[in-house]
Amino acid sequence: MEDSFRTDIKDLFSKIGITSVRDLFIGNKVIWVILAFLASISLIAVFSSSSMVIFKGGGNHSGGVFLKQLLLLLVGLCITIAVSQYVYRMKPALLRKHAFFWYVVSVILLLLTFTSAFSEEINGANRWINIFGFSIQPSEFAKLALVVYIARIFSENQDDVSNPKKVLYKILVTTGIVAGIVLVSNFSTAMFIMLIMFFLLYLGGLPLKQFMAILGVGCGFALIMGFIILKEPQLFPRGETWQKRIVSFAPVLAPHASGYDAKRDFAPIDNHQVNQAKIAIATGGILGKGPGNSEQRYRLSQAYCDFIYAIIIEETGWIGAILVILLYIWFMLQSLRLVKGFQHLFDTLVVLGLAFVLTTQAFLHMAVVVNLLPATGQTLPVISSGGSSLFITCIEFGIILGMSQYASSKSDDDENKKQTSSTDNIKTIENESVN
Repeated sequence: MEDSFRTDIKDLFSKIGITSVRDLFIGNKVIWVILAFLASISLIAVFSSSSMVIFKGGGNHSGGVFLKQLLLLLVGLCITIAVSQYVYRMKPALLRKHAFFWYVVSVILLLLTFTSAFSEEINGANRWINIFGFSIQPSEFAKLALVVYIARIFSENQDDVSNPKKVLYKILVTTGIVAGIVLVSNFSTAMFIMLIMFFLLYLGGLPLKQFMAILGVGCGFALIMGFIILKEPQLFPRGETWQKRIVSFAPVLAPHASGYDAKRDFAPIDNHQVNQAKIAIATGGILGKGPGNSEQRYRLSQAYCDFIYAIIIEETGWIGAILVILLYIWFMLQSLRLVKGFQHLFDTLVVLGLAFVLTTQAFLHMAVVVNLLPATGQTLPVISSGGSSLFITCIEFGIILGMSQYASSKSDDDENKKQTSSTDNIKTIENESVN
């Protein structure tokens, strides 16, 4: 019975061209190597930083947390393999066809964060929904869906990009809906979504005049939002938290913030996380304290997630810090290299859009840790501990890998056709010469 089951499984995989384990890992090999490096760093960093959770919970080992992250990464690997195989075998055209559907799904999931039946509050923010016991952060899926849908809009109108009714207005409305919903509880992610839109507008070839006009409007809107948060934070559910983060990052703005008292500084602002991250960085030095020797993990409540880069620096020094930076830069450069062989605008925009999302999110995380930006709550892709955010990241990697494999096979097929055509022509000439 067991042998029969194995035979059936082998036959099933062989029908779709998978005859060995190697056939599962399709697409660009360099990206697979980068993904493997990031996953390895994640296991080491999460195991070390999670000691804080065990310490506070009264436990005496981090095995459970480590095994959970290991399981999540293994599931994520399966997701990456499945998505890459799906995109490659079903062709990117199917992804383009269903782009609007997934965009609508993402909007519905975002709206569920406002319902008492599904919303789940974590760390004082209603950014998650709970479905059948699983916590999901809809904004992560929304970023993916938005990239794919904007790419579809450009690909359908690439001969008429300058027509604002067909391209610019449609993209502004679709992005505005997502960013507007996210803005209620997550200011930084809403701004990130707008940044993704600007990147794709530029990449898609929007006329410079339109691009500069909408960029100016976007910058003006961001400044107005900052002013409102400083003066009237109560207009937003998390407005006071945003105000505190802005003022703690730029104390010069404190006199302009509502509730400021000249007789005291802004002491109530919770700047604990950033200060502890600074200590971790300062004490890491060049070589670090060694894996598992972090001291700040006991003082950083988000050491395994929002501030995991600080623990990496403390334990591996600036050598480890630079290594992580180079991995994300390498990934972006490899994505740029990939699209040179692409024949369709949709494929190019999706791959570069998703690469931009992952790389920019990584640098936002690192900028917050080294205090170049106010706290945003952005995770470090693949490395930070997480469930739904990690799985969405794995889907994004899967799409990129699947498209790279499709482009590669398409290029090989075209080359074979050229060689066949050339051979036929030679045979024809030889036959004519003989005759």
